[in-house]
Amino acid sequence: MDRTTVPLVTALVTVLLLPATLAACGGPSAASPASAPGADPRDLSAADGRLQGSWRLVDFRPEVAPEPMFQALLASQVGALVVKFDHGQLYADSPTFHTTRAYRVVTAAGPLFTVESPDAGGAVFTSSCTISEDGAHITFRGDSDPWRGTGSLARVP
Repeated sequence: MDRTTVPLVTALVTVLLLPATLAACGGPSAASPASAPGADPRDLSAADGRLQGSWRLVDFRPEVAPEPMFQALLASQVGALVVKFDHGQLYADSPTFHTTRAYRVVTAAGPLFTVESPDAGGAVFTSSCTISEDGAHITFRGDSDPWRGTGSLARVP
């Protein structure tokens, strides 16, 4: 897997949730706190609990149109990429992509939450997310360059 596909999944997942993922930090940073100051641990835990399980990427719209080759790669992931959140670890799988990443919920209030996921180089990707009332859909906004954009996930039954 090349360096382009790893950030794609991170972005789709954290942008993703994570996409919406959800707009907290405004870009990658070298270090990030475990949670936002004043974040209620019960709210963070509840948001993480709602996130648990498998989610299929339904849609992702980058803010800036990617080059044609990357657009084709992105299009092949929509509907195929499944992201599983499992208590601080996310697993992203599709017919052409497989990765594991750490993640953390850093802010939460009702259906709104923010997820951060560091990459191997230490950059942190942030997504602002909203989970539907029935818990079956997440809309997200990727807040970190170069993965700014919006998308949605649907819970896999």
